[in-house]
Amino acid sequence: MKTLAILFILFMSMNTFSQTTPPPAPGLEYVCELRVQLDPPLTVGQTPRGLRRIIPIIGGTVDGPNLKGTIYDGGADWQFIRKDGVAELEAHYQFRTDDGVIIYIKNEALRVATPEVAARIAKGETVPASEYYFKGRPKFEAPEGKYFWMNNAVFICQGVKNPLDVSIFVWRVL
Repeated sequence: MKTLAILFILFMSMNTFSQTTPPPAPGLEYVCELRVQLDPPLTVGQTPRGLRRIIPIIGGTVDGPNLKGTIYDGGADWQFIRKDGVAELEAHYQFRTDDGVIIYIKNEALRVATPEVAARIAKGETVPASEYYFKGRPKFEAPEGKYFWMNNAVFICQGVKNPLDVSIFVWRVL
């Protein structure tokens, strides 16, 4: 009987715990805009995951309140377009800050658009960001020093496809 009472107390405490109110939503702190210059896509073709494309990253800029730099040529965005039209993106590249520190970025994102909007983007038209969903989670790797904090934070971003490049607006989740 004593064991049953202990189990009942444990069950009730677990049940009480699961009914707690969630904490407030985390805040966001704006970090920077990554203005990424691209070469035309290299189309691999249809694969089991969808239409595979590789888009070379050839440069760009980093501009934020406490972070400025230049994106190196040599990265790429490996993406595929699923059968439902959603683009899954995985970009790897690096930049040098204005004070000489090299920081690596891996960004995984989704771009969801109607077929009509996707066609306009593909033609290089300016399409308002409100007409499609382009969100991601960049992860930064920085050496010890001034930017080391970037290794220990979660970031989110919103992409905007411009006619000649992509703007990636980055926030740190507080």
